[in-house]
Amino acid sequence: MHGRPYPLALSTLYKGLVNFIVCGIALTSNPIGAQIFTYEGSDRAQQLIAGAQKEGFLRFYTSMAEKDTDRLTSAFEKKYGVKIQVWRSGKDKVLQRTIAEARAGRNEVDFVLNPSPEMEALHKEHLLQRVVSPVQKELIPVALPAHREWTGMRVYVYAQSFNTLSVSRDELPKTFTDLLDPKWRGRLGIEVKQQEWFYTLVQAMGEDKGLKFFRDLMATQAVSLRTGNSSLNGMVISGEVPLAMNVYTYLPEQAKSNGAPIDFITLSPCIAYTDGIAVTKKAPHPYAATLFYDFLLTQGQMIVTENKAISTNLRDEATLAKFNPVFMDAAKVLESDEKWIKIFKDTLQNKAIK
Repeated sequence: MHGRPYPLALSTLYKGLVNFIVCGIALTSNPIGAQIFTYEGSDRAQQLIAGAQKEGFLRFYTSMAEKDTDRLTSAFEKKYGVKIQVWRSGKDKVLQRTIAEARAGRNEVDFVLNPSPEMEALHKEHLLQRVVSPVQKELIPVALPAHREWTGMRVYVYAQSFNTLSVSRDELPKTFTDLLDPKWRGRLGIEVKQQEWFYTLVQAMGEDKGLKFFRDLMATQAVSLRTGNSSLNGMVISGEVPLAMNVYTYLPEQAKSNGAPIDFITLSPCIAYTDGIAVTKKAPHPYAATLFYDFLLTQGQMIVTENKAISTNLRDEATLAKFNPVFMDAAKVLESDEKWIKIFKDTLQNKAIK
């Protein structure tokens, strides 16, 4: 078994910051951009383009993979002539930096893309701008939280990827419980930073049943613990980990299309979540940020689906229906994050759970 560092709780990253005041002045909407965030007139696009081109620039914080980020930002810059400065890092660091800069009164970032639990944390801190746009009517309901301060652009479906040279289709599991069969000992891998997947799966199984499954799995199957979905998926391709329990579907799909010996299944309950995109409440370049928002939910979604990702657009609803996913609730994940990180960590280490 290979141990890896465990993630920090989201709650520890922003605890105590609710209703904070920066430099004695409460965070408020940018008065210039406030009119455009919810404007739905027929000339919305023209207004956004003209304003964005006058601003000429926006700053973007994201945890999206570099190659995917580059595809989106390059297409936007080419289409509108508006430059994007990107800062990429892990989801926790994107969250931390956004909050830290706001606390210091440095309102530098215009736009954030991060997983939905981290985006919900920014919503709780009152750092995001409510956006109303005509493009929202083309999205699946789960992409649109009631507050409209972040919006899902992509759907991440968790799958079980397997090496087709090491695992025959005849022996593939039909249920999660099948993975307790002795034949899987030493052949399984789990990504250790996915406590949200663990929490949602355990709840969908029934908490007592779900926790018992994972305790039995860790006690008997010598599961390999790995950090990073891409890394774990790569180990499936190499055969080092014959079957991975929690990777995103697009990773094996991309690799398979390039000839790698990999495929995937989705055991029930299949867990999914959306990422989130948002304009920050005090965005220095509100027109450019809002234009980028509309772009990501139109042309941007077409770009990501070309690379095997699943968008939140209604046209991908049939694809999602094949998986019959259980979507994680970002707000509930956030509320119980610290508790379930500990439970996940203790479970992976096969410690008694109190």
